[in-house]
Amino acid sequence: MTGLRPAFVVNLAGTALSLLVVVALARLLGTDGYGIYAFAWALVSILATPAQAGLPMLVMRETARAAATGQYSSMRGIWIWSARVTAVLALLVAAVGVLVIVFGGEAVRGLQAQTIFWALVLVPLVALGNIRGAALRGLQRVVAGNLPEFVLRPALLLVLLGGAAAIGQALTPPAAMAMHATAAAAAFGAGAWLLAKSTPPEVRAVAPAYDGQRWLASTWPLALVAGTHVINLHADVLMLGIFAPASEVGVYRVAAQLAVFAAFGLAAVNMVVGPRFADLHARGETAQLQQLALRSARAVFAFSAAVVLCFAVAGAGLLEFVFGEGFDHAYLPLMILFIGQLVNGAVGSVGYLLNMTGHERDTARGIAIAAAVNVALNLLLIPRWGMHGAAAATAASMVTWNVLLWRDVKARLGINSFAFGLRWAR
Repeated sequence: MTGLRPAFVVNLAGTALSLLVVVALARLLGTDGYGIYAFAWALVSILATPAQAGLPMLVMRETARAAATGQYSSMRGIWIWSARVTAVLALLVAAVGVLVIVFGGEAVRGLQAQTIFWALVLVPLVALGNIRGAALRGLQRVVAGNLPEFVLRPALLLVLLGGAAAIGQALTPPAAMAMHATAAAAAFGAGAWLLAKSTPPEVRAVAPAYDGQRWLASTWPLALVAGTHVINLHADVLMLGIFAPASEVGVYRVAAQLAVFAAFGLAAVNMVVGPRFADLHARGETAQLQQLALRSARAVFAFSAAVVLCFAVAGAGLLEFVFGEGFDHAYLPLMILFIGQLVNGAVGSVGYLLNMTGHERDTARGIAIAAAVNVALNLLLIPRWGMHGAAAATAASMVTWNVLLWRDVKARLGINSFAFGLRWAR
């Protein structure tokens, strides 16, 4: 898998930096302050789902196809079209967010309202940054595509947080989110420069060609995939914030962030194999597609299992030592979330296999079912078991979508992506 090693290194660096950011925020804000920050980020992340509408996946797929077939006018067209759509949707999201702040009543007031405001500033920066990253990955520039959002943004935020700590400035949730927006703006500028440097000369020389009807038809199922995925990522924190105190939200958010560390191997692999899936499928090379899917799933599961084992052995004491007083309570929710992540790694890149081969509707259906399971279980379990119930609901939804998508990959493509399955093709 050419390009996997640098992608792995970039994602490892990004994950490590993101973890350091969580440590800094937890220590500087405490359980209550970090809970407010996490709640605002979860709320805005769900509101911001339309601002991307599944476009990064579409841009990566269409860019890879255009590069393989020499359709440079189409490549330029999808870049311009997606940026315009994203910008308009981001403005609409910002307007909705302002209404939430103004009319949120007791649920949104004081520090929460200020934190949500700064989180809204992040929406267009992150959305357009993801579009640029997807274009670069479609051009096989995996490292350049990941660097601004996955490495530069958390690194700059860490520098800003460290500066505040060094001068003894008391950090508040709104100030922390404002620093995040500043880091995102700088990362956006870097991403724009990298795309300009990587754009093929042929793209600059042609007029853009638009296929808006086809792109829009693909965008809706991809948007559903992206939206339900965001719900699965943030519904637990948002609903926990409704039923539990901010301190418990802060503790749980640490567990959720650490659980994602087990999935970073899958993220690194997906950035590399996604365009390869589209290319091999277009060429009808099913045997090679099967081999790539199986090898990547085994690599991802091995890494996920190693991460889970390390945290299981280290125990709750490590969490309190790293994050501060009170965060040792994140250990049990973390172990529950790791169950879902192990299944996530074992079935491999099922979502990318479907999306990159034109079966995004199957992905949308599977993840939508999982999102419904997630919300229902959170409503059922959080009032009784708090953050432990949120962890169980999230793990169950993760298992649900992976099993459903693994089944669809076998049915649609004749591919068995399960890490422990036999290599076969229809």
